[in-house]
Amino acid sequence: MGTGTYALILAVLVTLLSAQEVKARKTVVAHRGASAYAPEHTLASYRLALAQGADYVEQDLAVTSDGVLICLHDETLERTTDVEHVFPDRRPWLANDFTLEEIKRLDAGSWFDPKFAGERVPTFQEAIDLVKERPASIPS
Repeated sequence: MGTGTYALILAVLVTLLSAQEVKARKTVVAHRGASAYAPEHTLASYRLALAQGADYVEQDLAVTSDGVLICLHDETLERTTDVEHVFPDRRPWLANDFTLEEIKRLDAGSWFDPKFAGERVPTFQEAIDLVKERPASIPS
């Protein structure tokens, strides 16, 4: 066999080994935290996602009327909080119509399961603080 054949065999082996390594290493991104098991975009959901081995926790962000980033998927607060009961006269309950202090009064867990009663809508900074001690894995 000539040098070109050995180089081709080596290139094929490297490609196959690299493909196996990529197959073996999957990156897990927790969409809105562990949202199948805990109320989405709550610290409980993020903690659970990390405990379940997520490499990353994805956040959707909204901004409060006083300029604070919060973790929230929807434009409104009604689907994932008790805003209708706490602020019944503030319809349509857009997140950016409320201050952080007002949003922190809302229960963001009971809609999912009573055991999550009292969970709050986290700020983006709270989410960062929760995950910053965990080193991020960088896919190769």
